[in-house]
Amino acid sequence: MSGVLRRFNEAGIAEFVRRIEVLRTGASASIDDAFVTDDSFTKPIVPEVRLDRPAFKTKREAGEYLSERTLRARERYGDDDPGLWTWLSAWHWDAVCPIREGGVRKVLHPLSYVYGHGLAMRKKQHLIFASTLLYETFPHSLVLLSGPVSTLTQSVHEVYTRVWLMRVRGIGELLDLLYWDRSRNSVKPGITGTSPRPGDLRNRLTTRVRQLEKTYDLVDLTADQLLNLLGDEFRQWAQGIRPAKLEKD
Repeated sequence: MSGVLRRFNEAGIAEFVRRIEVLRTGASASIDDAFVTDDSFTKPIVPEVRLDRPAFKTKREAGEYLSERTLRARERYGDDDPGLWTWLSAWHWDAVCPIREGGVRKVLHPLSYVYGHGLAMRKKQHLIFASTLLYETFPHSLVLLSGPVSTLTQSVHEVYTRVWLMRVRGIGELLDLLYWDRSRNSVKPGITGTSPRPGDLRNRLTTRVRQLEKTYDLVDLTADQLLNLLGDEFRQWAQGIRPAKLEKD
């Protein structure tokens, strides 16, 4: 179905939360076209923005599409509008809460679908917002954007929830250089385990970058410049990828 971009009003957000909670109990509730176009719960964005419902396979696909389609709305209402982002979750319900094997959906906490629900500090858990912001910040990152819209992997969480790390422009390419397995077309195993490994993402990268920013201005450094500062502990993860471009400290 195609339609026009809308925003939920407060009643629409509350009703969406109610239906999510019903679904989480295993009971039935509709998040359908009648709901997302109900004039008592929603209002079209002015000027009108036409909207389709693509079958997003990755965060990159979702982010690229929604970044462009929400531009006018964000210019008017700001980047932080709960009505807009929450409505987009309902409109793209099959993307953020897909039907899984056996014909069931795994419905997550409302924070995943309702922007800033209950706690504004946790608004970055919103799946549609996450895909859009990640695309706009690191549009070419494989590690951050290759996963489905319906989940925030640990790899994404480690970077995306740290504002100071998101400001480092070379981080997206650095993650791919270190942690993307091009032969398997997937993230390398062992980078977010609870048991620390030298140079891993979860336990070492964020700590090391925090240390370096006390001495260096990292914001505009390239991935290779960052890697040279990180040192051998991290360089080992990049072996065989672009060795000619890497230099010893």
